Amino acid sequence: MKSKPLKGKRILITRAKPQAQQFANKVRTLGGIPVVIPLLTIGSPNNVAPMIDSLSRIQQFDWLVLTSQNGVKAFFSLYEELGIHPEKLLKLKIAVVGTKTLEAVVAHGYAGHLIPEGDFTAEALVEALLQKLRRGERVLMARGNLARDVLPDCLRQNGMYVEDVIAYETIINEKAQPDLVYEVIDRTVDAIAFTSSSTVTHFIELLNGYNWREAITNTCLAAIGPITERTMLDNQLTPGVIASVNTTDGLLEEMTAYFMRRNKDE
Repeated sequence: MKSKPLKGKRILITRAKPQAQQFANKVRTLGGIPVVIPLLTIGSPNNVAPMIDSLSRIQQFDWLVLTSQNGVKAFFSLYEELGIHPEKLLKLKIAVVGTKTLEAVVAHGYAGHLIPEGDFTAEALVEALLQKLRRGERVLMARGNLARDVLPDCLRQNGMYVEDVIAYETIINEKAQPDLVYEVIDRTVDAIAFTSSSTVTHFIELLNGYNWREAITNTCLAAIGPITERTMLDNQLTPGVIASVNTTDGLLEEMTAYFMRRNKDE
């Protein structure tokens, strides 16, 4: 049991498909049964012109801020598609929100110059940036359409010039509804891993009209971090697990500890 602490536990993974498989493999390694139902899809923005415009002036910026793996992928995909010379990025300092975003940047051959300590949130990132940036410095942010305004707003209030462009769009995965209803309502899951606020809101929207709250009465609800936790609480969902490190590895570690405690009590 110690080597397979999730043995037989059905874990609902809600994140977008490109990132879901690695999480599922780790659940499987721990003896769990991953139930992968992506509740969101990642796509290109409807209007890519602002992003192209910013990239064409990339040398005008002092900092590039990337807040997700999806943002990294979208930024560098368009950068390469436009055929902009890599040297134009060499003088640009790159700030990232967390370790997974940093890994994605490094995979493209660039270094991260700033990462917050502790929480991997916009609040922690802006605090770290304010310790490094000077008034008047120019910042480019490439983020998703659902990103919160706390980061650009705070930097602008402190005298920085910020261009905040949409690099990708997060869209509800309507096609997931039949599978979600089947796995949550008709069957049962032992845990639901919420990896962003949007997975919470999309979960609720897709199950609207079903008696889903009763169906998850005995289910462990897991939040990847404080922002997702807040969204859950705002929707009357009480997290049984909150990751102390805002990554899927941190979330899985807390979920494993939760079920190990449960197994000991049984």
